Amino acid sequence: MKKRILLVAALQLLITLNSCSSDSGSDPVPTPTPPVVVVKKAKITSFSKNSGETGETVTISGENFSDKVSDIKLTFDGVLATIVSSTTTEIKFVLPATVKVIPKIALTIKDNVADNDVKNNYEGNIGILPTRTLTDWVVQENNLKYDGAESNFQIFSDKILYMGGASRTLDGGLTWTPWGSGGFSSAFHATINDEGWSSSFGATRIAKIKGGGSLVDDAFASIENNNETYYCMYVDDNMKDGTVVTQSGKVFTTSNGANFTKVYELGDNTGNLFQSTTIDNNHIWVIGLKGIKDKDGFTLKRPFILFKNNTTDGWKEYPFVNEAPGYVAREICFVDSQNGFLLINYYNQTLLDVKLFKTTDGGDSWMPIYNNEKFTKFAFKDANIGWAVLENKIYKTVNGGTTWTLDYTNDQNIGNITYKNNVVWAFSIDKIIKRYL
Repeated sequence: MKKRILLVAALQLLITLNSCSSDSGSDPVPTPTPPVVVVKKAKITSFSKNSGETGETVTISGENFSDKVSDIKLTFDGVLATIVSSTTTEIKFVLPATVKVIPKIALTIKDNVADNDVKNNYEGNIGILPTRTLTDWVVQENNLKYDGAESNFQIFSDKILYMGGASRTLDGGLTWTPWGSGGFSSAFHATINDEGWSSSFGATRIAKIKGGGSLVDDAFASIENNNETYYCMYVDDNMKDGTVVTQSGKVFTTSNGANFTKVYELGDNTGNLFQSTTIDNNHIWVIGLKGIKDKDGFTLKRPFILFKNNTTDGWKEYPFVNEAPGYVAREICFVDSQNGFLLINYYNQTLLDVKLFKTTDGGDSWMPIYNNEKFTKFAFKDANIGWAVLENKIYKTVNGGTTWTLDYTNDQNIGNITYKNNVVWAFSIDKIIKRYL
C-alpha cells in the first residue's frame, strides 16, 4: 500500500512538471520596437533667378531634397517641369510653357509637399515668359487687363515699358506697378531714372514723379493758373529742361524744372490737340484738329499739327487745308528727327476713309501714301518697316507704308501697338503680343 501511494505521488509530480514546461514554452517571443524614423520637411529657400523664359534652366535651392530625380515632382499650375538633376540641397529643372505668366509653383519630395520660404515680387513663384523667337509673334498673358487703346507709351528696354501716366512694367509684362498720378490716357514723360512728369487732377496740373513711380509734388509748377488739359509732356533726364503743351495749343517751357514760360500759343483758340510724340526738347509734334479758313472764308475744323523740329525755327503749324472738315490727325510716329508717319481719320472714327501720311523733313511737308485698310494704330521701326492694327489683326509694311500684308491674327481686338529696341509690343485685353527683331 505504501508503495502504491508513493507511485501516485510521483505520477502527480511528473504531470505538474510537464504542465509547467508546456506553459513556459507557449509564451510569445517579445518583438523588438522599430527605430523611429524622422522625415525632415523639405524647404525651398531661393531660386537662381526669379523669372525666365520657357526652356531656360533654373536651380531651386533649399533643404532636405533628394538626390534621386524619381523622388521629385515639380509643377507650375499643374504643368510638370523636367528635372535635370538633384541633390539634397539643389534641384535643376527646365521652365515649362504655362498659360499664366506667374504660375503657382508646387514641389513634392517622395509625395511630401515642400515648404516655400522664398520672398520675391512673384509671391514666392517664378515668372515665365514665352520663348523668344525671331521668326514669329509670341503671346503671353496680359494680367494688366487693359489694351492700351487710349495710352501713349515709353519703352526703355525689352523689359521696361511705361503705359500712360498710370502704370509700368520692369520685367517684360510679368507684373505691372503704378507709376505717375494720372490715368492710362493722361500725358506723361518718364526719364531713364524712373522719374518724370505726369498730368493729374483732371490732367490740368503737372505732377513731379520720383523714382519708383510715386508722387513727389502735385502741381509743382504754377503755369498762368492754367486750367487746360495737358496732352504733351517732355522732360530731360536732369528733370529741369522740359516742355508741356495744352489742349488748345499753349506751349510752356522750363530750364530749371520749376518756372515755366509761355513760348507759343495758337491765336484763334480753335485748336483741339490730344495726341503727341516727342524725341527731345527740340523735336515735338502735337496733333488733333483746328479751325482752318477755306477759300470761301469759312472756318471749319480740319487735321492739324503743332510742332518743333529743330533748334532754330521755333514752333510751327501745319494745317491740312485739303482734307475734308470733320477729319482729325489721330496717330503720329517719328522714327527719327526727319522720318515720320501720321494717321488721319474721321473725328468720331466711323468707317470712313482713313489716310496714312508720311514726312521726310521733320513734318514741314506731308504726302499721302495709303488709304485702303482702316487702321486705328500703328508703329514703325524705321522709314520702311512698320506695323498697323485693324481690329484683331496686325499688318506689316516693308516699303514705308505704301503696301501692307497681314502678319498676325489675334482672338481679340488689339487696342494699341508700339515699337522700340527691336521689340514690337501689341496689347489686347487678355494678351500681350510681341515680335522680336
